[in-house]
Amino acid sequence: MGTEDISRYVVKHPASGIYRYYRRVPTEVADLDKRTHIKQSLKTKSLKEALERAQAVHEAAETFWRALLAGNDNEQAFARYDSAVKIAQSFGFAFRPVAEVAALPLDELERRIAVGEENRNSEMILRAISGAIEEPAPRLSNVWSLYERHNAAGLTGMSKDQLRKHKTSRERAIRYVIDVLTDMELPAIGRKDVLRVRDWWTNKIAREGLTAYSANRCFSDMMGMLSVVDDALHTDFHSAWEKTRIKETNATKLKKRPPFPVAWIRERILAPGALDAMNEDARYIVYTMVETGLRLGEVCNLRPQDIRLEDEVPHVEVADRDDRRQKTDYSIRRVPLVGVSLWAMKQRPAGFKRYQDKADHASALINKVMRSAELMPSDDHTIYSLRHSFQDRIENAGCSDRMQADLMGHEFGRPTYGDGAEMKRRQQFLESIMFACPKFATA
Repeated sequence: MGTEDISRYVVKHPASGIYRYYRRVPTEVADLDKRTHIKQSLKTKSLKEALERAQAVHEAAETFWRALLAGNDNEQAFARYDSAVKIAQSFGFAFRPVAEVAALPLDELERRIAVGEENRNSEMILRAISGAIEEPAPRLSNVWSLYERHNAAGLTGMSKDQLRKHKTSRERAIRYVIDVLTDMELPAIGRKDVLRVRDWWTNKIAREGLTAYSANRCFSDMMGMLSVVDDALHTDFHSAWEKTRIKETNATKLKKRPPFPVAWIRERILAPGALDAMNEDARYIVYTMVETGLRLGEVCNLRPQDIRLEDEVPHVEVADRDDRRQKTDYSIRRVPLVGVSLWAMKQRPAGFKRYQDKADHASALINKVMRSAELMPSDDHTIYSLRHSFQDRIENAGCSDRMQADLMGHEFGRPTYGDGAEMKRRQQFLESIMFACPKFATA
């Protein structure tokens, strides 16, 4: 089952010349699907049209068999329903519940009956055409699979690691909710149930010393997934989750990482040999962050085409790629390279392949080495503190709000990239505040 060429299942009837979808039920599901073959007329003598119609039949069968193998009764119900919808559509009908089918205009009803007569040996076709398959009620445990199924476009462009994190966060949110509400059907979840989840989070925050961010991320993930499901299924499951965020207080706010003092960067981090315990890639990543303010992940995932060392203004470009998204649209930007950051990128003009899509690995290593070498002023400091230091430095130097947003990748209602003159201004400004290049970077 899976990605095979479906044209092998599209065959022409030797007498009528009409194409049909003809396929043996795969061995691995033969004990679950008692049909020997799938035989379905595609109602056309055109091979092109037959292939287009066969796609829906093929996807319906594959979806159904995957659910059978998964062994989840609720998933099987969804697979049967999805199959029925696609099968009805492949014959040119909209899927309708049986009561609505009975009330259809006579001409369409007769056409459905005729299709049923021609396919009387296929129970799935008969049930799809007649609407004799009840739409299942999704449960909390179905939310991720429904979201993933109906949000293919929204997930496109994520790297493997981005998709892993995206899925992990949302599946964690679902588990928390099931812990409180059990695996309820989504239509049965009302406002009082969601408030139970909020109360549970409030107690968890107080008991475990967590931040409100943890709870609000859970609510945000649930809202986001349910909104996608609602758009696809024409439901309103997300409305019960509106306005559930827990208000942040001084005790429950997510602490902002403190910046490194300027003197600390100059005298400790940029001191010769300070980072020698790191591998070279990790070391150059740190140096690149010093004068650019880039996020660690942005540096790790620079591609050769993003590193413009030969331009009039040497710079790096933080850009969306086909296989990786940036955090926000505003993150897309160009940042001039000066000082130690320019030197570091010259050492790695093709980027950091070792850490591409592995920023977590780089973060863990860099933070561990810097703590061991006593290069962190406090337990609250991390490598990300370099970004906060950069922002403080440009703000204290009188950087305009517009240029700050351009350099940091923050929202400011700006064009995506600066033009040549703007890039020159950014370069001159950064050169005016850059650290003196360490001796090792001038040799």
